[in-house]
Amino acid sequence: MDMQQCGSVCSPVHVFSDRMVPEDVISAVVKAADAAPFPYPQPMRDVHLRKFFVFKTGTVPCTQLETILIHAIERSCEELIAFFGWRAYTPEGPGSFIQLLQNFVQTGISSFRTAPCIVLITEERRFPPVEQESLAFAVSHLWMAAVSFGLGAHLVPGVSYLSRRSEFFQLVHLPPGKYAVMGVALGYPHDDLERGAEDTGREPDVTWLYDRPGQT
Repeated sequence: MDMQQCGSVCSPVHVFSDRMVPEDVISAVVKAADAAPFPYPQPMRDVHLRKFFVFKTGTVPCTQLETILIHAIERSCEELIAFFGWRAYTPEGPGSFIQLLQNFVQTGISSFRTAPCIVLITEERRFPPVEQESLAFAVSHLWMAAVSFGLGAHLVPGVSYLSRRSEFFQLVHLPPGKYAVMGVALGYPHDDLERGAEDTGREPDVTWLYDRPGQT
């Protein structure tokens, strides 16, 4: 699979088959994510800043994770409403986002019922504060590796809010307050309900800020 083909099939997959992902495949995908570069000025290869946690949906730990995540989303929703007040539901306010969060609180998060497994990645906060960029590198590597194994993936909504929940850090046995968090749902795409993304033919919006041959 070349880079163009890989890019065209990396769209999020939300409908999975019942087939469980083998542990060796998950391990290979996680290893690829762990090999992602760190955006720090000094080498970080020998420092274990990233940690990975694999949850199997339908198990007690995964149910506990969803409960903690819903509480985190609910709290964040309350904070947004308190901060913005009546302005939350003006055209410029975050009203639609607040409604989305409230839907998660009321109905749960579908990732925990549709995907066979959830992979969370934590990264220790350091200076400069680039842990979110570093997590993005790791997720990108994980996603590409997952696609190479025939897997589909999507980001689990609201996971970043777990970084403020002590119950989450108790669950994964880490000290609270030191880590940023990101999560990905993984599984084999459902053969009937999930189709591969089609190439739209859309070209990226690129501005070339130098003189190019043949261009006037």
